[in-house]
Amino acid sequence: MNRLLILTIASEVFLLLSFLIIFLSTRRTKKSIFLIPLLIVGGSPLLYLAVDHMNSHYVDANIGLGLAFMFTWIYSAIAFVVAIVLMVKRKRKNNISKEQ
Repeated sequence: MNRLLILTIASEVFLLLSFLIIFLSTRRTKKSIFLIPLLIVGGSPLLYLAVDHMNSHYVDANIGLGLAFMFTWIYSAIAFVVAIVLMVKRKRKNNISKEQ
């Protein structure tokens, strides 16, 4: 299997898992509707440029593909940190309500 394909799938899965954790942490349908466009914005540049790179073989380095990977990784990391913060806030809220 091509390394580019494996990296692309792994990056998109990490992004999807981060947003899944955010969705499960909030559990509000009105706010979770806004997560779908954010997920599309985060994943579409990498998917587009990976497919473009596979279809057309450039002689030089594909700088756009590297930038798309960096954007997706940074976007995924930020989403993961937000998901962890929301999860911790939810756990603290549940623990405080159980103590009272």
